Amino acid sequence: MTAAPARLLRAHWLLALLLIGGVVLRVLAQLAYRPALLYIDSFRYLDDLGVFYPGGINPVGYEVLLLGPLLLVGNLALVAVVQHLLGLALGVAIYVLLLRFGARRWIAALATAPVLLDAYQVQIEHNIMSDLLFQVLLLAVIFVLAWRGTPGPRTAAIAGLLLAASVLVRLVGLTLVVPAVAFVLLAAGLRPRDGWRPRLRAAGALAGAFAGVLFCYAMYHLAWTGSPALGGSTGSVVFGRTAAVADCAALGLTPEEAVVCPNEPVAARAANGIDFYIHFWHVPANTRSLPDDFDLNAAQSGMARKVLLHQPFDVLGGFVQDFLKGFAPTRTQSPGDVPLARWQFTTDYPMYADPWYVTEWAELHGDGTLRADPAIGGFLRAYQLGGGYTPGIVLGGCLLLSAAAVLGAGRARRSGLRAVVLLPAGLATTVLATAAAMEFSWRYQLPGLVLLPLAAGLALTAITGPSRSSD
Repeated sequence: MTAAPARLLRAHWLLALLLIGGVVLRVLAQLAYRPALLYIDSFRYLDDLGVFYPGGINPVGYEVLLLGPLLLVGNLALVAVVQHLLGLALGVAIYVLLLRFGARRWIAALATAPVLLDAYQVQIEHNIMSDLLFQVLLLAVIFVLAWRGTPGPRTAAIAGLLLAASVLVRLVGLTLVVPAVAFVLLAAGLRPRDGWRPRLRAAGALAGAFAGVLFCYAMYHLAWTGSPALGGSTGSVVFGRTAAVADCAALGLTPEEAVVCPNEPVAARAANGIDFYIHFWHVPANTRSLPDDFDLNAAQSGMARKVLLHQPFDVLGGFVQDFLKGFAPTRTQSPGDVPLARWQFTTDYPMYADPWYVTEWAELHGDGTLRADPAIGGFLRAYQLGGGYTPGIVLGGCLLLSAAAVLGAGRARRSGLRAVVLLPAGLATTVLATAAAMEFSWRYQLPGLVLLPLAAGLALTAITGPSRSSD
């Protein structure tokens, strides 16, 4: 080993160890499940390839930006490999960004551990799903907005384009424009005599670019389906949240709204879970007795509005409870939650559709062989269930530390980093809250593995002061 690489390794030895651990986990996942894991959503993404039809439940950003291009030159195994490489790149990018803002090397390295070593992160990367690309885009937004100091209109517009792309990858990104605009307005570094005008121009450029891309996509959706939208739906998200708590007899529902209000007692609906009312209530078994001219969406929307008007605290209580679940010390689940087992490694190849159908997709984008190594899968499962994940209480601590820095604790008030801390912390809080507003799933907590440790590393640097070169 030459002197320069040796010095580099000594300087960043903790990151190197964490990276090695991350590489080992991802290689094992690649060997354990071939060509990749195919979840329920995977078939929707694969089905949209070729025509990029926008009328499904998901926008087509994942297919256009990652899945489609990779399948043009390779197969499903290549997609999994690239996603694992991007997962490792997330860790390196967090480290580099923290060093950019003066973090001590050990703080920067520890901030990468959740995304590098969390088994739930590795498992989702091995799925043909959009979650990993969504994480990459969110970190890219932070890089663009924060790397060179206070962003100007051009830089802010690029961030707006990236945020819009994140929405087209996962609709939950729709609300993230709020903390991004807040950062642009609050970012330090402008000369006092410049006042608010440059900030307002930059914020307007970000919001304009964001809205422009989404408007164009809505028109694309209109051309295909006849209605402007960002994504289709197999059920009303708001209906799902409100159906779980609706006091049907006390709401003054119309006959049509009464039809869609659940018959079960409120206490019994927890067993079904919000996911049932969002995605499965409308299936033919429940709706085939409805008249042909029955407007299901209008009835659900009307019922949901009345629940929000008359039972706001019941709805809010369910939302707060689901938001706080993500900060639990261990991976637990309540009755009706999306099953945690879906995001856990198994000793066999998990099937979420008829085997012939899954094999058909594997044949179209590979050799048609679906393989699982029980020994390697068993090792990954033991690691995952034995504590190979980031406790929610750690992520909660990261959020509290970030709040302390934003409020000016320690040296943070004079650090110039408070707005920079606010950016990843605000993005994390917003995306987790938006996901919780729909329903709780441990899958939806994964953006926190990237954003919250990054925010905490920035916060600790702001509170204690930047590192010296010898740190």
